[in-house]
Amino acid sequence: MPHIFCHHHHHSTAPVKFLTPRILNKSSESSEVSSLLNNGIKMRTKLNLNLRLSRMLKERSLVVDMLAIFFGIGTWVGINGTFIQLPLLVEIAPEGWSLPSYLSVMVQIGNLGPLLYTLLQNNSTTKDTILIYGLLTLGTISALLSAFFYSETAVVFGQEHSVALFVLTFLTAINACSSSVLFMPYMGRFKEIYLVTYFVGEGLSGLLPSVVALIQGIGTTECILTNTTSEGENIYEKNTPPPLFDTKVFFIFIFAMMVLSCGGFFLLDRLKLAKEQYANVRAVHGNNYVYEAETKRTPGPNNDSENEGQSKLTSSQYVFMLFLIAAICFFANGVFNSIQSYSCLPYGSEAYHLSATLRYVFINLVKGKTR
Repeated sequence: MPHIFCHHHHHSTAPVKFLTPRILNKSSESSEVSSLLNNGIKMRTKLNLNLRLSRMLKERSLVVDMLAIFFGIGTWVGINGTFIQLPLLVEIAPEGWSLPSYLSVMVQIGNLGPLLYTLLQNNSTTKDTILIYGLLTLGTISALLSAFFYSETAVVFGQEHSVALFVLTFLTAINACSSSVLFMPYMGRFKEIYLVTYFVGEGLSGLLPSVVALIQGIGTTECILTNTTSEGENIYEKNTPPPLFDTKVFFIFIFAMMVLSCGGFFLLDRLKLAKEQYANVRAVHGNNYVYEAETKRTPGPNNDSENEGQSKLTSSQYVFMLFLIAAICFFANGVFNSIQSYSCLPYGSEAYHLSATLRYVFINLVKGKTR
């Protein structure tokens, strides 16, 4: 009996000693395989990113990218700069806190620019480049004159108004409103990758003035003790310290941005390096382009799936999208600019300054994510 018990005990413990290393070997092998697979996936992803980056750099010119950004800055930098400067302008303008309403009307009248362009294109074949040169020059001169005449007033119908600022804002608005029908279509002659950098410049037209306005600041009104009467009553006076630099310097900065935009467009239009980045396109007249396919695509399963995924907008969908765009522009470019000063009035000039500047900062952050 002891012999049998020992023999049985020998057989029961032997499999445990024999199987344990094999189980450990299998688990270690699987972990090694999974780590190798993960490393391979990471290396493959990194290689694909490097190949994609190198392909993008080969297909595009960084010089043309920079010029497109400079060109895009000249779209709305004048109008954005004027509205960002409103917290300081309302303090000196005879219109006071109703000044944004007047300027919003001037901007809407500036939409006559696109209408005149449409009529001009129907009756003649004026080149877009000539019109763009004219608009950029108009915006540049308006920015320079705004630096010196923004505070000039005149009596109209018995009331004092900022006539010079109204006229200069209207001229600047012609440049800004016409950019949608001239500047962006002009970029259609380039490869589509440069339209993105143009939009970056358009975003900077609001971001850069906002940053400069934040650095400029606005004087916070304080009550300072100036005297004490014989009865012990304290006499306070309101004191508003000046900003870091005045409105004249700010408009000179806007003028410098417009000069930079003019230079960017001039080089885009003249440089051979820029013309080499044209797409296979033929200009019919104005901004009407006929695109020619670079290569004929052979039918295949991939092409069929891509064609199936693409669908054209119906007329009702097109009208609905136009209605949405009109509603967004109505509130963003019309209503909000007019009532922003009144909504911030109970909180003072500092709140108005921060809301006017940070608005364009967050707008451009949202645009950057959606594009």
